[in-house]
Amino acid sequence: MAISDVAGPVPFDWRLAARRILRSPVTTLAMIGAGILCGLYYPAFAHAISPVAQLYLNFLKMVVLPYLVSSVIFSITAMVQDPKSVRYLGKVGMAVLVVSFLGVLVSGSLSLILQPGQIENPQSRIELGEFINSQGSVSTDLAFPFQPPSNEGADTGHSILLDLVPNNVFNALASGQTIQVLLFCLLFGLAMGKIPQPSSMSLTQALNAVYRACTVLTNWFIWGLPFATFILIADQTATTGTKPLMLMGGYLLVMGLSCLIFVAGAFAIIAIRSRRSYWTTIKTCQPLLMVAITTRSTVASLPWVINLLSERLRFNLVVVELLVPLQAALLRTGPALLYTSGTLFIAQLYGHPLGVSDLVLVGIASALLALTTGGMGSLLILSQMSIVCGYLKLPFEAAFALFVAVDAAVDTFMTLASVCTVAASTAMIAPSHREATQPVETVSEHLEAEPVR
Repeated sequence: MAISDVAGPVPFDWRLAARRILRSPVTTLAMIGAGILCGLYYPAFAHAISPVAQLYLNFLKMVVLPYLVSSVIFSITAMVQDPKSVRYLGKVGMAVLVVSFLGVLVSGSLSLILQPGQIENPQSRIELGEFINSQGSVSTDLAFPFQPPSNEGADTGHSILLDLVPNNVFNALASGQTIQVLLFCLLFGLAMGKIPQPSSMSLTQALNAVYRACTVLTNWFIWGLPFATFILIADQTATTGTKPLMLMGGYLLVMGLSCLIFVAGAFAIIAIRSRRSYWTTIKTCQPLLMVAITTRSTVASLPWVINLLSERLRFNLVVVELLVPLQAALLRTGPALLYTSGTLFIAQLYGHPLGVSDLVLVGIASALLALTTGGMGSLLILSQMSIVCGYLKLPFEAAFALFVAVDAAVDTFMTLASVCTVAASTAMIAPSHREATQPVETVSEHLEAEPVR
């Protein structure tokens, strides 16, 4: 009797096939290309379908805060009850220093080498001036003063400290103040860790149930990602067109290359830590990249980062759930790239030479300012570049319209760089499933090898 007669034909799994097609990099690139063509040739249709994508983004963001609250409190409680977990916090601080330094170094070096603000073509400079003048209302409405920052530094520092602590945690949850919510979760988790386990067990189980329900929801929502990507790209292309992208091509090249370097480096770290091939790692991370491109939000991508590292790459779940939200607030790779390259672009555009001390000042100010951008929108992050430019007396207001015009593309680069950096840093710090079981295996082998006395 033939084996095929016994086993029978294997039924076709249409869900598995659909999942592979929707998560394929080819599908993502095809949707991006189709969105660009739709925005260029059918702008009315692109604007008409844009509410569908906004509705989808609202569904994604709906899960973020419950996911964040449940995972952080649950992880902090578990780590407090395990004294060995404190060693991870020092590694997070080291990661912040390294990532900030590399972000400034990479974007600054590319800006100095490629010189995106040095526009030699007179016609291109005329078109830039015409575009800035045509966007004068935007520049005027969002202008920022150029006073020296010495008198305002203290106020800014006090304002940042006050914004970190919520006076009403429920108001912070309702308004989506991520940093305030994160601080509350950290403190609440520390307090829960000091409560005896029998008393905190019921709340811990409830938080675990909320976390798992949010994971199920994110797995449902991922089916619509390619279509949302198409709609968002089409709407953005129809709104801005291609002229601003061409005028700011040099600057976008610097941001794109900086982002590519961090993404490629992040994939290499994840591949080494998970002991997978580089191409397999890229395919595994592809849904995360789609989420980052579609939402352009680091916070909205956190559930996918946690799911990727814990479920698919088998890193320690408790450590991942703690480190991912914490590092998302501290590892601000994207804003660091923006502030460094944007300030150098403006200096080159207006022929303002910068010495070594000026470059050091730009790097330090950009790294420190990037740490304050957690939970901010892209335009608010962009507006803070005026602080760095103010130290060098650069005309930020005049160039602001140029950055607004390419905000969608730059925000995508920032999100990709930040999300991949958080994933790579977490993979670097968190123990994998293999490393977690290795000490037990080593001890057992040692006991077996030890001679009986």
